[in-house]
Amino acid sequence: MSRELTETQLLGMWEGGIGQAPPVRALLLAAAAAPPGEAVDDLTLADLNELLLDLREESFGPALPCATECPGCDEPLEVSVATDELRACTRRSMPGPRPYPSATLVAEGYEVTYRALTGRDLLGVDAASPDARRTLLSRCVVGVEPAVQVLPDVVLEELAQRLAELDPGADTVLPLTCPHCRHGWTAALDIAGHLWAEVEGYARRLLHEVHALARGYGWSESDVLTVSPARRRFYLEATAG
Repeated sequence: MSRELTETQLLGMWEGGIGQAPPVRALLLAAAAAPPGEAVDDLTLADLNELLLDLREESFGPALPCATECPGCDEPLEVSVATDELRACTRRSMPGPRPYPSATLVAEGYEVTYRALTGRDLLGVDAASPDARRTLLSRCVVGVEPAVQVLPDVVLEELAQRLAELDPGADTVLPLTCPHCRHGWTAALDIAGHLWAEVEGYARRLLHEVHALARGYGWSESDVLTVSPARRRFYLEATAG
C-alpha cells in the first residue's frame, strides 16, 4: 500500500539520492511506497513502476505534466498524462501470490530460459559501459541449451523484444499526436526520472522556505516543517512585506 510522503521524509529521500545513479534513486522512491520490509530490489520493473505511480499519485496528484518536441515539425509540446493512463495490468494488482515471470525462447538453435528484469539487475550494470545493454540482457538468462558462454547478439535482441510481453509495464510508452502537424509517434516516459525531478524541485523549494523563515523568525528546520504549507506561505509573505 502506498503512502503520501511527509515533507521530512521527502527531504531525507532527496538527500539520500543526491549524486546517486538513476537506478538507486528509483529504488529509493519505490521503497517509500512499498509495504514495510518489502525488498524492492527484487521486484520486476513493472512492479517498480506501479509503486512509483502510487507514490506520485499520493504525493503530487494524478496528473503528470510532460514536455516534449514533435519529431515531425519540431514544435515544443506540453502534455499532461494521468497516472491511470500509465498503469499496465501488472501483477501487483492481481489477488493472491504472484509467480515470478519467466519464459522460454527458441532462436538460432538455442533454447533460452529467461526471466523478467529486476531493480537489482539495473543496479548491477554500469550504464556508462559500452556493453551495458548486453550485460543487462544477459542477467535475465537463467538457462541455455545447448550450453554456451556467450549468446549471439541476434538471440539477445530477440529476447529483448520478448521482455515487454513477459513483464507488461516495464517500459512506459505513450502514443502522441502533434496538434500542429498531426504527426503521430510514440515516446518513452521515465517514470522514476520524472518523479525524482519533482521530489528534487519540491525539496529545494522547501529548503528555501526554511532558509527564509529561519532568517525572518529564527525558527529551526524542524520548527518550519511543523507549520502547514498554507501557513508558511502567509509567514513568507509577511516577511517579504
